[in-house]
Amino acid sequence: MIVTADRPVTAPNWRSRILKSRIAENIAALFGTQIAAYIFPLATVPYLARVLGPLHWGMVAFAQALGLYLSMVVDFGFQLSASRRIARVRDYEDQVVDIVAGVLGAKGLLAVACILCVVLLQTFNHTFQQDSTILWAGALSGIGQGFSMLWFFQGLERMKHPASADVVGKGVVCLGIFLCVHKPEDAWKVLAIQCFCFWCVAAFQMGMTYREIRFRWPTAALTGQSMRDSAAMFLFRSSVSLYTTANALILGALSTPLAVGFYSGAERLIKGLASLTTPVSQSLYPRISRLVVTDAKQAIWLTRLSLGLMTLGATLLCICSMAGAPLIVRVLLGRGYEKSIPVLRILSLLLPTTAASTVLGIQWMLPLGMEGIYNTIVISAGLLNVALAVLWASHFQQIGMAWAVVVTEFLVTFAVIGLLMQRRMNPLSNSPTLPARIAERLRSS
Repeated sequence: MIVTADRPVTAPNWRSRILKSRIAENIAALFGTQIAAYIFPLATVPYLARVLGPLHWGMVAFAQALGLYLSMVVDFGFQLSASRRIARVRDYEDQVVDIVAGVLGAKGLLAVACILCVVLLQTFNHTFQQDSTILWAGALSGIGQGFSMLWFFQGLERMKHPASADVVGKGVVCLGIFLCVHKPEDAWKVLAIQCFCFWCVAAFQMGMTYREIRFRWPTAALTGQSMRDSAAMFLFRSSVSLYTTANALILGALSTPLAVGFYSGAERLIKGLASLTTPVSQSLYPRISRLVVTDAKQAIWLTRLSLGLMTLGATLLCICSMAGAPLIVRVLLGRGYEKSIPVLRILSLLLPTTAASTVLGIQWMLPLGMEGIYNTIVISAGLLNVALAVLWASHFQQIGMAWAVVVTEFLVTFAVIGLLMQRRMNPLSNSPTLPARIAERLRSS
């Protein structure tokens, strides 16, 4: 039986109890998942960079980028759309059961489509015919990651136990790499270990899900409904991936595995730093999605708090990473990766801009039902990134790729701010009519 309703409290009392609330617990749990997702792999970067060397490290990075892309396809934006739906109807178990059944049905179909695409890729690409083990290990690990059930517990705002399972799984991956990978020819083992652990964690979380709710077989109607509801979110996530996840793939197609190795080393370090602010965003997203419906003033206040915390923290990380880039690369990547130093400094500029665009775009615009216009911004940015990458990365390799990503992210942030000001939906506005405009926006969406 799902029981998650919150008792209404006054604003001052509510604010004073934040650190004791479910939000604080979820942030702590999601910090664990971010450590698992980025810090644990970051701990293996110095080891793998030295053991595999730039060439094989670039091959692994390319296969992992493919896996992340397939993970995004299987997820289909459900992490945003389904968690938002669960957050709004979590007091009604029948509706929750239908949502879960529809999402899992959709994920199953998408996984089959991904496998067929990998078969075609291997058939028509000579490089993948030679490295089929790396290809399939990377692909299946991504599909397994796409079956994670964290979106369900995020919607319920009960992240502690499923997040703990995610942390343990990623920790086992980290340990397995140190124990099993000792030479360049062991590159495939990195991906095989990830594949095994991702599928084990997904199965465990699935079991936890069906201890919370009863099982219902997916139907064509529920599956279709879930995919329709999440189509805009998938469009958003796939467009974002054009200037995030796809970078290693694009660079690999335009340049050499060595360039991918230099770029991916710096990119992993920046993603590890960026992950330190991600739990705040992930924990507040379902709460803001609920508050814009039940208490717009609290939603505005919580968005402002998130924006201040995330941008401040990200700015401090940016300054530290730019100043310490030579030392960071020397210690974490080792000799032979000196070309990653300027890449790291350039990519450091992503930290504050990404934090601001995440709060204003994902935490604020999506709960308000502004997926359409936000997708327009992101799609345009993704296409721009590809164009800049083709133009710059082909000539300047990893440096050109880094600048393409940074310019794209800056334009996304400025576009989001300008749009919110134009629509008079800026959460930083002191207008007393903003809550009324939010209510009107929700009625019309």
